[in-house]
Amino acid sequence: MVEVEALTNIAYGFPLKYIDNKTKSILVEKYVKTGVIDDINHIDFFMPRCLSPIANKMMPCIYGTAVLSAMKETAGLAGKPLKHDFSILGIYFDENDVNLLVRKITLVKGEQRTQTLAITEMVNSGAHGVLLYEGQIPPELMVPKIVIGRMKARGFGRIIIKWQ
Repeated sequence: MVEVEALTNIAYGFPLKYIDNKTKSILVEKYVKTGVIDDINHIDFFMPRCLSPIANKMMPCIYGTAVLSAMKETAGLAGKPLKHDFSILGIYFDENDVNLLVRKITLVKGEQRTQTLAITEMVNSGAHGVLLYEGQIPPELMVPKIVIGRMKARGFGRIIIKWQ
């Protein structure tokens, strides 16, 4: 278990059409019943919730496969096989550290332009989370920072990993 900190907002997630029932009920409780939005169908991308083995509850998470890919990319090992016996379970954040990002975007169809809102669930900058793994992570993968998720080109997704 290693502490992590979000240096910037993290827009990691999936289109709403892939949402499971448990996550759907969490989003309804968090956003619809509190009056933030009137229907979760307005959300374009949601952050998955995973069962945390530490807290024993569903928590916003970044999948271990995405974390491993980001670590390998940062270490210059992207696309190379690893011969170590370990697994990364993911990065878990507190529910209070996840909010909605609302952006105005322009859709172009032929010569017609339409403005609409894009709503994405994201982890707030400054949020603290926990990276959970099993086994021994190879030293070459113990990078101090990773970049993960959507909108990386816009400065999103920077995470510090506090290995100590």
